[in-house]
Amino acid sequence: MEWGFIIAWAIKILALFVIILTGVAYYTLAERKFAGFIQDRPGPNRAGPLGLFQPLADGIKFISKEEIFPKNVSRGMYLLAPTISMTCAIMAWAVMPFGGTIPAPLWLTSLTGVTTIDLQVANPDSGVLYMLAISSLAVYGIMIAGWASNNKYSLLGGVRSTAQMISYELPMGLSIIVVVIMTGSLRLTEISDAQKGVWNFFTPPGFVAFFIYVTAMFAETNRLPFDLAEAESELVVGFHTEYGAFKFALFFLAEYMNMVTMSCLTTILFFGGYNVPFGIGKGTDWAVWIGLAFFIVKVLFFAFLFIWVRWTLPRFRYDQLMRLGWKKMIPWGLFAVMFASIYTVYWKDSWVKLFL
Repeated sequence: MEWGFIIAWAIKILALFVIILTGVAYYTLAERKFAGFIQDRPGPNRAGPLGLFQPLADGIKFISKEEIFPKNVSRGMYLLAPTISMTCAIMAWAVMPFGGTIPAPLWLTSLTGVTTIDLQVANPDSGVLYMLAISSLAVYGIMIAGWASNNKYSLLGGVRSTAQMISYELPMGLSIIVVVIMTGSLRLTEISDAQKGVWNFFTPPGFVAFFIYVTAMFAETNRLPFDLAEAESELVVGFHTEYGAFKFALFFLAEYMNMVTMSCLTTILFFGGYNVPFGIGKGTDWAVWIGLAFFIVKVLFFAFLFIWVRWTLPRFRYDQLMRLGWKKMIPWGLFAVMFASIYTVYWKDSWVKLFL
């Protein structure tokens, strides 16, 4: 039975890995299509019908291109940087709850003896801390890439990114603390289940914390209007200027994977995760699948928000970025934590009753 559990666990991990990589590949296509729509051009449309084979063509191109190492790079660190970025992007998915428990297919039950499958790889007590730790480690990939490339543009991009991610981790952490205070747990499944009555977004402190979190989310993923680590108009492409072929593909996939991860985390922390509003499908055999469908729809909305903002807002200046983080976001984050503490002690029960 133990070996059966291990086999089932490995199959679940492999399936999740394939789904993630496929989804992220088509996420890049979605961004290019939407960018084309905004700029009044068709976007990718040559590889397959409606350009649907474009991610496959890009993957083949990245893998088949010649691997070039610029002169005087620190070779070991140069190769380590994209590995760190991709590894951290994948590891974040280990604790992501996509839904409840579903019956195992018959072939899996006959092979392993497992009768149910949790739509989550792992469910540790400290899931929130795990996510914060992984997001903190991701900065090392960018920082090492900038330093190891032996390129001043790359180094400046790495330094910018390090300062930016450290600065915005503080308000992001404070906004997450608001959720932890209101739900009383660090376990992501319990945070999601605690919102069956009312989503955190619809509570006064959760509403404030949401906007702090979303702003920090864009800075953490180095996306416009906070893409100062790349800033192609002034730094070529910043920290990955000297990277090409498969090494660049790892950075590229890690960026989009982090965007989807943040979209999932936003859904879990503020919008009920896999919980369905108004009790739709409650008590039916399809309840878990309906919850999974609602989770995917919520994630797709925030994934689209990344694209929408990128092609709508201009880039911040670096001094504006730092001023916003330290002088605006952190004070508001501290206020939200204090507000959440007062709300949880005095107002939470009466507020939830308004929605029941």
